[in-house]
Amino acid sequence: MSLRPEPTPRRPAAPRRDYDRRKRRGLVRKAGRVVWRQPMVLGMVVLALGCGGGTGWLAWHEGWLGTVQDAIEGVGRRIVAVVTPFKLADVTLRGRDYVEPDDIRAALNVKTGDSLLAIDLQAARKRLEAIDWVESATVERRLPNALFVTLTERRAVAIWQNGNEYTLIDKQGRTVRAKRMPPGAETLLLLGGVAAPDHVGELLLLLAYEPAISRQLRAAVWVGQRRWNLILSNGVEIWLPADDAVAAFHRLAKLDAQHKLLSREFGVVDLRLPDKLYLRRRGAGGDSTPGPA
Repeated sequence: MSLRPEPTPRRPAAPRRDYDRRKRRGLVRKAGRVVWRQPMVLGMVVLALGCGGGTGWLAWHEGWLGTVQDAIEGVGRRIVAVVTPFKLADVTLRGRDYVEPDDIRAALNVKTGDSLLAIDLQAARKRLEAIDWVESATVERRLPNALFVTLTERRAVAIWQNGNEYTLIDKQGRTVRAKRMPPGAETLLLLGGVAAPDHVGELLLLLAYEPAISRQLRAAVWVGQRRWNLILSNGVEIWLPADDAVAAFHRLAKLDAQHKLLSREFGVVDLRLPDKLYLRRRGAGGDSTPGPA
């Protein structure tokens, strides 16, 4: 005999019409609440985003957002300094010839025992590159306890005499202040004349065309804001024209190769006119009578 569970007696069903009416009324009330709440919530979200975006734009426009970020970064570095064991014990420097050590120390602005991870490398680099002699710099961490600094210094190519003052000039014509003359300063080209540094690039380009003559050059004077007078180590003066100085320089090199003009008794070689050459003999004392500029 198979046993089956006793079937559960069915309850009489409620009238269908009343059940349907309650269900429809509930749906209507629920749909009514959604109809007016959803746009309101959406509008509040859009308003909040708009205010946030406007505040961010205003912060950027006023410039104080970057200041706040810098302050946060500074706090972060100080926290790192407290929790990290890497302390500065040594600074290694490469590429220094002219820059004073005291200027480098002041630019780095660090001391023994500072947290290596808390040092702002970019700020230190910018301070180094603000030094007159420094063209570019890099600052690196060398864990566990060192900084490694590499400098690329400007190179002086001339000394500009302006009255009683002497200023070092680099190849771009920038003046470089220095507490002392660099090694080998006695071999640098001596410049004279108002605004001569502004035209040193043109002069260097001109000299590159005739290296044999350029190696004998001792000084160059920028005359009348328009042309150069070159003075060789043996005292010979070369007066170049204001226009097409390169052609005149080539012409001089050919004449010197043929007639040894620059090693004879002439004190001035005047090339200011394109179709003429004027020579002046040295005076009794070895000097030539100065001519018009």
